[in-house]
Amino acid sequence: MIFSVALVHVVLMGLFTWEAVHRQSQELRQEMVNQGRSLASLMVVASTNALLAEDLASLAEVTRRVGEREDVSYGEIVDVRGYVMASTRDGRVGRSVGPVIKVSEQFPLVKTDRVLDLRQAVLIGDKPVGFVVLGLSTENLESALAATRNRGIQYTLLALVIGSVAAWLLSITVTRNLHALTLAAKRIGDGDLGARVEVRSQDEAGTLAHAFNSMAASLQRNAREIEQEHQKRTEAERLACVGEMAASIAHEIRNPLAALLNSVKLLGDQKLVKDDHAIVTRIVDTESKRLQRILDDFLTFSRLPAAQLQNGDLKQLVEETVELVRQDPRYSGRITFDCRYEPDNQCLFDPDLMRQVLLNLLLNAMQAMQGEGKLIVRLKRNGDRVNLSIVDNGGGIPEHIMSQISKPFFSGRKNGTGLGLSVVQRILAQHTSVLSITSREGSGTEACFDLDRENHG
Repeated sequence: MIFSVALVHVVLMGLFTWEAVHRQSQELRQEMVNQGRSLASLMVVASTNALLAEDLASLAEVTRRVGEREDVSYGEIVDVRGYVMASTRDGRVGRSVGPVIKVSEQFPLVKTDRVLDLRQAVLIGDKPVGFVVLGLSTENLESALAATRNRGIQYTLLALVIGSVAAWLLSITVTRNLHALTLAAKRIGDGDLGARVEVRSQDEAGTLAHAFNSMAASLQRNAREIEQEHQKRTEAERLACVGEMAASIAHEIRNPLAALLNSVKLLGDQKLVKDDHAIVTRIVDTESKRLQRILDDFLTFSRLPAAQLQNGDLKQLVEETVELVRQDPRYSGRITFDCRYEPDNQCLFDPDLMRQVLLNLLLNAMQAMQGEGKLIVRLKRNGDRVNLSIVDNGGGIPEHIMSQISKPFFSGRKNGTGLGLSVVQRILAQHTSVLSITSREGSGTEACFDLDRENHG
C-alpha cells in the first residue's frame, strides 16, 4: 500500500517536473543558440579580411576578445585548408582539423564537457575561405535546469512523505508480522546463511516465512558446496602451477648442467692437452654463470617485493638509467639516445622497482639492435597519467612469437632466461599499469606503459 501511494505521487510529480524542465530547457537552449549564432556571425565578419590576408595577429585579437566572454569556452578560426589560424586554446594554432564542413542547422551539445559547439563558414560570395568554431559553456543552462529539477524533487518528496505517512498508518498492522522476516533477510545479506524465521501462522506471512527458510537452507547448502569446489580448484591450480614451474626450470638448467657434467669428466682426463683444458675450463665458467643467472632471475621473479609508491620525477630516474646503460662497454659509442621529455613528469612509482623495469627494457632494446643504432626514450603526459615509451630500430619481433614474449621462461634470444619481461609485467601490475609492445619485423619495436600522476586510491 505504501509503495502504491508513493508510486502514484512520484509518477504525477515526476511528469510535472519533466514537463517543466523540458519546456524551460527548450527555451534556454534556443536562447543560447541564438546568442551563439550572433557571436559566431560577429566572428565571421571580424575575421574575413584578416583570414584572406592571413593576418595572424588580427585573428588572434578576434579570438582573444571572444574568449574574454564568460560564457565562451573556446573560439577558433580555421582556414579553408583546415588549419587552425587562431584559437583561445593553447597548442591548437597550426593544427589540422580537416576541411571546411557544411554547417548544419542543428547545433549539437557536447554533453561530456558541457559545451554547445557552433560552426559557421566564412564566405566570400559563395566561396568558403574558412570557418569559425565557437564553444559556449552550458553551465548557466545546467544551473537553471538543476534549480527547476530541485524544486520538482522537493515537491515530489513532500507529497511522497505525506502520502507515505498516511499509508503507513493504515498498513502498520499488516506489516508488523514481517519484521522478523526483514531482520532475517538482513542477516542473510550480511553473510549469515544460518538465519531462520519462526513460522507463527498459516496466512500469507507464514507462507512467506516458510519459503524464506527453504531459500536460506538452499543458499547455505549451495555455499558449502561452492566453497568445497573452490578449495579443490585452488589446490589443483597450485599443483599445476608448481608442476609447470618445475618443468620450466628443469628445462632451462638441463643444457648448462649437461655441459658442466661433460666438462668435469673431461677435466678429470689426464690425457687432456693444455689448450683443450683451457677451452673446457671456459665452458665450465660460462655455464656456471648461466646457471647462476637463471637462478637469480627466478628468485627475482618469485620474491619480487611489494611496490612502495611515492611521488617522484620520472624524468630524473630515466636520465640516471640511460646514463648507466650508456656506459656499458658492449655498446659504448655505437648507440645514440634520443630522449624527449615534457616539462612536468611527476608521477607515482617505486624508484628501485621502476629502475629495474627501465634497465630491462633498455637492455632488451639495445640487444635487439645488436649494439648499434638509435634508441628513442619518450615521456609524455596523457591526462592524469604519464606515458613512457622506448623505441628501437632493431630487427623487430617475429609475429608468431609476439603472444609468447611475456610468458615466464620464454626467450627469443639464445642466452636469455625468459624472465625479464615477466618481472617487468609483475612490477607494472603493482603500479596499476601494463606493458604494451608493438613491433613489426624488420622495422623495430616500441614498448610503453602509463603511470598515475597522483594517488586515486
